[in-house]
Amino acid sequence: MANGHYLEKDRLANVIAAIQIMGLADRPSGTLNRWIAELEASEELTSQQLDQAPIKFAERKKWQTVFEQHPEFFKTYTLRGDLRVLLRWRYADTLKNGANDAAVSTDESEPRPTKPLSADQLQVLINTAIGLHAKEVEAQRGPDKFPPLLMAIIGAAVGTVTGGIIVLLLSLLQSPHSHRLFD
Repeated sequence: MANGHYLEKDRLANVIAAIQIMGLADRPSGTLNRWIAELEASEELTSQQLDQAPIKFAERKKWQTVFEQHPEFFKTYTLRGDLRVLLRWRYADTLKNGANDAAVSTDESEPRPTKPLSADQLQVLINTAIGLHAKEVEAQRGPDKFPPLLMAIIGAAVGTVTGGIIVLLLSLLQSPHSHRLFD
């Protein structure tokens, strides 16, 4: 599990966005620049437009960090000097179905289409990301200062002492004989 990375600003949203885009793309693997262009695009672009889209340094750094810090979902590797990224489940699915040459193509000029993940598969990945995020949030909170059992014991003790004092005072007020508490 990525240690503490889900707690970074917008990290869960970025992981979920990448899972969705990469899970439904025409191929399981692509250059880092292609994925960034697709993730940051404000409109739908063709494969050629994605490959030619200019990438800002900050966007490249952000997405490269997301992919590298979440190996539970993504794998980064270098092919012919280009940093590439793939969605692990999609890649494993491609290998399982016997299309291992389609996953990491040797001729990148012609991407080979592969079967996208199903809605159920995407939901499993998204739920996993949400669960990992929740675990990190819970771990960051740390233990409660006063556990519920301790609070119950303290409450019972205070209630008992208070009740005893009230009973004593009422019995003194109703007594026909006068009692002096302090002489």
